[in-house]
Formats: sequence, C-alpha cells, structure tokens
Amino acid sequence: MGVLEEVSDLAEAVTRRRSLRLWDVEMSGSGGGTVVRVFVDGDEGVDLDTVAEVSEEISRGLDLRDPIDGRYTLEVSSPGLERTLKRPEHFSASVGKQVVVKTKQRLVGDSHRLDGTVVDADEASVKLLADDQEVDVPYDAIKSARTVFDWN
Repeated sequence: MGVLEEVSDLAEAVTRRRSLRLWDVEMSGSGGGTVVRVFVDGDEGVDLDTVAEVSEEISRGLDLRDPIDGRYTLEVSSPGLERTLKRPEHFSASVGKQVVVKTKQRLVGDSHRLDGTVVDADEASVKLLADDQEVDVPYDAIKSARTVFDWN
C-alpha cells in the first residue's frame, strides 16, 4: 500500500467514526517538506471545532503508523463552497449544482469549457445541462471540474 492510500485509509476511518465524509486527500512535496491536505465534509458542513478534532485524531494516527518519511505538515479543512470534483461520488453529490468542467477535447462547440448544472452522474460519466442541452461527459475526458457558488 502506498503512502497516499495509507493516509486516505486512516482519514476515511476517522471521518466515518464521526459521521463525516472524506472528500479528498492530497499530498505534495517529499521528505522534509511533505504537505498532507485532508478535506472533510458533513451533511451540515463542518465547523472549526470539528476540523480541529479530526486533525488531532488523524495526526495521532499518522504518528502511530508513521507512513510518511521525514517531516510533514497536516492541513485539515472543508472542501469549501467551490470544491474540486475528481471522483464519480463527487459528481453524484453535486447533482443540481452549478459546475465548470474543463475537458481534454472539445465536446460542444469550440470550447474546452462547459458551464452547467449537474443533472446526473454514474460510474462512467456526468450528465450536464449546459446551454440548454444535455451533455454526457465521460470522466476520462475531464481535465478539471469544480462547483460554482452562486453569490446572489
């Protein structure tokens, strides 16, 4: 098992015990400068106290397991209002929400960018309503995607 998978397994166990969802785990750097970012969410969001408690518990688990060589910095937070969408479950959780999807190839018109609403998502693709038409976007065609918060 790789380091990212081990950290993800630990974070998943901690969040599940607290009836939260693990949104994502990212790691950057290496050795003496590794940064571990853990994003957690709940049905009602997460408050700072919850984030601090989750961070403390994950930190203790990482100290016990010691999967990361050298020093690391642990950052735990909410995925935010405008969150990155990477996995099918991210898109499923975003049905009805506004998104921006950048694709590897043009799927509609001359643009690699689709602005629309998530209509449906399954294991293979996400269906968007963009420019009054439904567009089926396979996950392997997506370069990046995120939700867009409507500030009005």
